[in-house]
Amino acid sequence: MKTSFKLAALTLALSAAFSTQAAEISTKGGFKVKSDDGRYTFAVGGRIQMDGTAFNSDDIDLNNGTEMRRARITLKANIEEWEYKLDYDYISSESVKDAFIAYNGFKNTIIQIGNQRQAFGMEANTSSNDVSFIERSLITDPFDQGRGFGIAAKQWGDNWSLNYGVYGQDVNAANGKDEELSFNGRFAYAPIKEKDRMVSFGFSALQTELEDGGSVRLRARPESHQANTRIVDSSSIATDSYTMFGLESMMQFGSLTLLGEYIKEDVDSVDGSDPSFDGYFVSASYLLDGGMRNYTTKGGKFKGYKPGANGAWELTARISSLDLNDADANVFGGKVDSITLGANYYINSNMLAKFNVVSANGDEFAKYDSTSVGARLQVVW
Repeated sequence: MKTSFKLAALTLALSAAFSTQAAEISTKGGFKVKSDDGRYTFAVGGRIQMDGTAFNSDDIDLNNGTEMRRARITLKANIEEWEYKLDYDYISSESVKDAFIAYNGFKNTIIQIGNQRQAFGMEANTSSNDVSFIERSLITDPFDQGRGFGIAAKQWGDNWSLNYGVYGQDVNAANGKDEELSFNGRFAYAPIKEKDRMVSFGFSALQTELEDGGSVRLRARPESHQANTRIVDSSSIATDSYTMFGLESMMQFGSLTLLGEYIKEDVDSVDGSDPSFDGYFVSASYLLDGGMRNYTTKGGKFKGYKPGANGAWELTARISSLDLNDADANVFGGKVDSITLGANYYINSNMLAKFNVVSANGDEFAKYDSTSVGARLQVVW
């Protein structure tokens, strides 16, 4: 309640301050105030994502039911060459997400200080609002670095983007130990960028140093968040550091979008076994209204699709594979392959309904096999 009150009070105070000299107020799904000279803006946004999932498994009982996947309030503002963002999740994690201050006084460059998404991977850096499936792929669950408190730079041109930074722990992480430290970078380049087609390739790299007595644990759900048991799990591995690299590709031919990503992690374990794990996904989506998904080279990611007055349907398909086995290192966390088929209905520019059927099949070291049917209704403002 205290957090809610403080956030509401801050919103009202800033809104009042900007409205005294505003030349433009927008309420198209959200609230935005812009000063007469355009050098000051303030916006209130957010998202609500409501899910329902039913499972079928011969090996284990999984949670059927509904959940409020995300419910966030976001404050964003520009103050001359500076900007800030504060994003808080009230439901799934009850925690601060983005909380940073940024400087954009240089051409095609933004420098951010604070809690922010780490610069690694294409899918991980695409908002949950804008991915084509209810959940991200198998590889994002274990390999996603999430957010960290750090300093990072974003640079871009007409057909490329570069994001790099140094990050400590997420601001919500427990204190009491030395922070882990990550050095990350991601580069994406689009050799073809035309009105009705685009091709982009990218590379990510990461080195993370852990505190003394640190460990890593890689695990994943079967692309359905409602599952209360992970389908594969490496268990904790004592380590001093680990490295990751990723390859990505994006191709668009009109209404057809093809995505692919591969990630590998090498663990520098304390016992010298040094296990390695990897995974990939390939996906396709097709908009039936003839539109084209909005990919921005500024961030190397997709932004929300805006349908016509009658909405738009999108058909989706994805295959994913995650291998948490390394026989040479005597680690058998399991391997799982997944197939997802789906359909999305863009109700309007702010509302979206998603429907997915997921079949996840594990090897002898996985916890179970499962099939799930899921649906989501989301609103973004």
